[in-house]
Amino acid sequence: MKQEKDVKKDVKKDVKKDVKKDVKKDVKIYEIKPKMTDNEISHLEGSYFTENDFDIIIDEDADVYRLDEKGHKYLLLKIRKNVINKRVCKKTFLALEEEAKKPHTNRGAAAGLLTKRKLPPYVKEIVAKGKFRGKYLGHNDRIRKDDISNLSMSSIIGFYDQIDRNYYRRLSQKKDKRNIIINKMVPCRMTKFTKDQPKKWEDTFDFFKAIDKQFKLLVPESHKKQLEQASKTPNFQILDTAFSTATINYNWQTALHRDAGDFEGGFGNLVILEDPKKHRQNWTGGYLGFPQYGICVNIRNGDFLAMDVHQWHANTPIIQEKTGEEKTGEQTGEKLKKFKLDYSRLSVVSYLRKNMIKCS
Repeated sequence: MKQEKDVKKDVKKDVKKDVKKDVKKDVKIYEIKPKMTDNEISHLEGSYFTENDFDIIIDEDADVYRLDEKGHKYLLLKIRKNVINKRVCKKTFLALEEEAKKPHTNRGAAAGLLTKRKLPPYVKEIVAKGKFRGKYLGHNDRIRKDDISNLSMSSIIGFYDQIDRNYYRRLSQKKDKRNIIINKMVPCRMTKFTKDQPKKWEDTFDFFKAIDKQFKLLVPESHKKQLEQASKTPNFQILDTAFSTATINYNWQTALHRDAGDFEGGFGNLVILEDPKKHRQNWTGGYLGFPQYGICVNIRNGDFLAMDVHQWHANTPIIQEKTGEEKTGEQTGEKLKKFKLDYSRLSVVSYLRKNMIKCS
């Protein structure tokens, strides 16, 4: 970890001179050069970042472009503040809150470096430890076949292009090879939430239509490609949008990672939802940042962020205003239950799974 901190410190420099600003229709335009090389940032995968690691914090409508060493320009993000209807946000939060709070162990690098104390209590021992995932001994003292990563309050809804791990485990126990082969051939499925909670799922429809509209408005070329691809598998498409799937995260700070498994020709979409039952949202932080470029974004309820999820990104700590306590990626599992939070931050990341096309 000391080596990681040294890398962050060594590459720290004033990035503001690399930023070109302009104002167009009240939208600020940033053109920004990297402050770390690809190799340097890759060595920080699974690390956590704070606000001090960023030179620029955006809290207004803005477009940000990254520049490579040859001066070529690529879209990094676009943010628009307060563009999703508050009524729609409220309805969606209430529909997803319970599901988003469920802890899971499959987020890999986004959940940080694999650590025993961040794993669920049924893990007796890690027997084959990787950087972010590992094999483990369960209650029966047998090595489990599935990989495990640190606990995180992160779930998927909509449709998915891989067989459910729990279902696969049950088939393996029954040694029903025929069913395993069939399900591997056609892996696309409806997620558990979407299947078991049809009313709550329906309550999110206006939300997905709203973010699809913003996606089309801000990144039309990527939206067109993604929509065309999604439309080829209508049984696994969220309504008539460019999405098949959404990841929902609850009060969770992600470590440095890049997204994988989504359609490469598309673009990432992120919206934050806050608890409508609270009159005051007493938290700050949780900025979505790109450390390689020294820039992060403050996203709050109803804001829309289009972002290049294939660039290295992470969140800053979420800070509870009343007490100044921080909820970070370090606080998971049993520690999470004991940590009393007086705020609710639910993020929704919508995308198209690239392997859905195999089920056309």
